[in-house]
Amino acid sequence: MRARRLRPERPWLEHARLYRDLLADPAVSAALWPGQPIDPAGDRRALDTLAGDIDHWQQRSFGPWVFFESATGMFVGRGGLRTATVAGRECVEVLYAVRSDAWGRGYATDMAVLALEHARRLRLGEVVGLTAVSNRASRRVLEKAGMRLEERIEHAGLPHLLGHLRPVL
Repeated sequence: MRARRLRPERPWLEHARLYRDLLADPAVSAALWPGQPIDPAGDRRALDTLAGDIDHWQQRSFGPWVFFESATGMFVGRGGLRTATVAGRECVEVLYAVRSDAWGRGYATDMAVLALEHARRLRLGEVVGLTAVSNRASRRVLEKAGMRLEERIEHAGLPHLLGHLRPVL
């Protein structure tokens, strides 16, 4: 399977520089948090995100991974599963963020596919995907991973599309 070209690792404090580089990238930041100010250093947001990912793993035994290209070891991005409150209810969300210099190569789709395979192994009843209406690339990722984006909601003050997938029936 194409997704095997990526190697996921559980995040640790040693990944702080990778998180900082990823989340300080203005293009990545604008895609993840549209309409919010960009933190050029990315330090606070990156450290908070990393701490949250590490804590998520400790509390739930699953969470976002750090992804590397299997063949080269190149850091690609962050993605996986996490619990979130979306539209007022607790759920498990699939997420992905890819370095902007690696956009357009299918990495985000691979991350989402691996995350959904993991959701099946965890026997999760439902996983959601969320994307800003304006983010066509992210919408396509979720659709290729098998989600149907049929619900329109407001999230973080912006219109978003919400998709649902039931990995285990």
